[in-house]
Amino acid sequence: MRGKSSALRAKEEFLALYHDGAFEAGTKIPSESSMAEMLGVSRETWRKALGLLRGEGVLYSRHGSGTYLQEPSHRITNDLSQLKSMSKMIAEAGLREQGSCMTCTVGTAPEEVCRFFEAPETAEFAIIQHIRRTEKDVIAVSLGYLPEKYAEKMHGAIPQSLFAFLEESEGIYISRASTELFIPAENDPLCEMLRLREGQSAFGFRQCHYDSRGNPTLYSAQRPVSFHDHENTAVKTA
Repeated sequence: MRGKSSALRAKEEFLALYHDGAFEAGTKIPSESSMAEMLGVSRETWRKALGLLRGEGVLYSRHGSGTYLQEPSHRITNDLSQLKSMSKMIAEAGLREQGSCMTCTVGTAPEEVCRFFEAPETAEFAIIQHIRRTEKDVIAVSLGYLPEKYAEKMHGAIPQSLFAFLEESEGIYISRASTELFIPAENDPLCEMLRLREGQSAFGFRQCHYDSRGNPTLYSAQRPVSFHDHENTAVKTA
């Protein structure tokens, strides 16, 4: 059996220090050179370990500021074998998706998206809006964010699967994602897409997708629609 890579060992040593109280959640960690020295590894090895830790949702970077430990949250980290697409979840719920409406625009994104991509707040992204339906009802809405460079490639032919688009067109494979449940605020784009009644709310989930090297690749926010929503939900399609 092959031994652990130096990056994996560095990751585990960092986590051991974290759990022993050497670092606090929400705080900035030392510089790249300081961390490499602290762990007794090269800077290149620490960069690889950083990719692993970002991929697992332990660390995130702020553009022009540094690397920080995530605050504790209801976060579930899955590998690809456990990751389910919205289409699969719909099928497993016994529903039959019979239509969808997709649009792709370019624009700025919420703070958490910029933070995930380590981009400035003024950065623009390809924003993919997807509304899924059964014969009569809307069953889910979602927003996907990709770097702006992909918008032109999807002009006139938005892919049904962003995973397949990245794999087939770009040779990028999603290997890990972190999923976080949340209650959308009234001004959240997902709620605005559904035009929910005042005071009506339901859970949604955000997913941060990483490629096989731990690079941030796709950010998505999705909101399934429960059956009791249907009577009072109007979908915004434009």
